[in-house]
Amino acid sequence: MSSLVTPVGLTPIDARHPAARRYLLARRRLLPRDQRVVPVAGLWAHRQLLRLGASTEVFLWCPARDDRRDQVSEAALAMVDAAATSYVISERTLARLHPGARAPGLLSLAQVPTWSPASVLNPLVRLVLVADGIEYAGNLGTLVRTVDASGADALVLTNPVARLTHPTVFSASRGTVLTTPIVEYAGATGARAARAALEAAGLRILVADPEGSRDYRQAGYGDQRTAIVVGSEGNGVSQEWRRGGTERISISMRGRADSLNVASAAAILLFEAVVHDRGGGVTRWPGSASEPPPG
Repeated sequence: MSSLVTPVGLTPIDARHPAARRYLLARRRLLPRDQRVVPVAGLWAHRQLLRLGASTEVFLWCPARDDRRDQVSEAALAMVDAAATSYVISERTLARLHPGARAPGLLSLAQVPTWSPASVLNPLVRLVLVADGIEYAGNLGTLVRTVDASGADALVLTNPVARLTHPTVFSASRGTVLTTPIVEYAGATGARAARAALEAAGLRILVADPEGSRDYRQAGYGDQRTAIVVGSEGNGVSQEWRRGGTERISISMRGRADSLNVASAAAILLFEAVVHDRGGGVTRWPGSASEPPPG
């Protein structure tokens, strides 16, 4: 690493260093699910981290050999101030940690916050999206982005397959996976536990189902606090969400397709609910990714 200019006194490390190995394991999705860090790379991603005030565990900087001060360097210097720890890496290490990346390179591990059900499903919450059994990271990221864009209060995940820490979730959500309140209910009883929590919170549950008898525009949102449930890409919602006379709504298909992509359906349903909400509007959390609500 002697050919590199070491910026602002950062310690040079190679791919054997624990911070570098942790980035590599996260990128390969080999960390346990409870290790809630997402690997991000590139200028756009790091600008998002800075804009969102995200909590960053480690930042790895591969500077240009000429030590030029460009947009990448400006973002890197800001990340050095923002991250818990920062190191400088060589081009060889950069290529090993993130194949295809070239100097100047920016790599980070950002922390995905943990939100407790009690703090999220509180009496102020008016609109929640429930996503059951989501398999694909791209769809999960788009669902997170849709919750944020619609102004809904939170996303509840039941029996998730895709990980919130998948890099595609970060990019598809435009980074809002780090700021959107998200509660996960995993395991075989996840849907049952989530449903009980929503009912205890006083939320009306509407289940999106192509076989639902009521058109989504006739759901009668009014001033009711609502949870809208959408299902997995292949199987739709699980049986738990169909039992006990839950209200099922549908989006009429006018073409040959029998259903919409789950993220597209969620967008239609959430924006429709927002339009008809007469309860004073949904609540937006004042905190950032580094400041989840207490609890």
